[in-house]
Amino acid sequence: MGLKKTTTLVLVLGIWLGASALLLWVVGSSFPGVEKAVQNNEKLAKKAKLKPGDAAARKISVPWVVTGELNRQYFAGWNIGQLILAGTALLCAARCRQRATFLVLCIAALIVLALSFWLAPELTVTGRSLDFVPRDPPPAQESRFMGLHRLYTGLELAKVVLLVLAVKLAGREEGKRPGEPAQQAS
Repeated sequence: MGLKKTTTLVLVLGIWLGASALLLWVVGSSFPGVEKAVQNNEKLAKKAKLKPGDAAARKISVPWVVTGELNRQYFAGWNIGQLILAGTALLCAARCRQRATFLVLCIAALIVLALSFWLAPELTVTGRSLDFVPRDPPPAQESRFMGLHRLYTGLELAKVVLLVLAVKLAGREEGKRPGEPAQQAS
């Protein structure tokens, strides 16, 4: 029975890790995709009034702002999904009586709470304040946005590391009997 519970836990963690990687790839390629689309489609570049390679014009263009808005929507939806996955993973770890895994997942869940209820809303408000704002000279809010963005990315990567650790711990803890210390790696 314990193996079945652990398998469920590892499955939930795998879904969480896989979805994290997918989202990071999607949003990481979205803005470069705008640049590539404009380079490959002269009509789009003309309609968007955007010259490929012109960073100042690119950041105040409609395609750039729409891409930013889509990324905000992706992260808002993803954060709801992460809250569900975090709750499910914590429940599975508690049912498996895997204390170390549970503690690691508590930290990951706290990160998700911070991302969902503090950082994402701040990034959304700050990012929208920069929509269609000329970048020469750089607007005052741009440095705040970049700081929040770096923090969000760092916490997201820390969460991924914690999830990998949780998978490793779940497998290690499954191999021990209740009351026995975790097995040593050989």
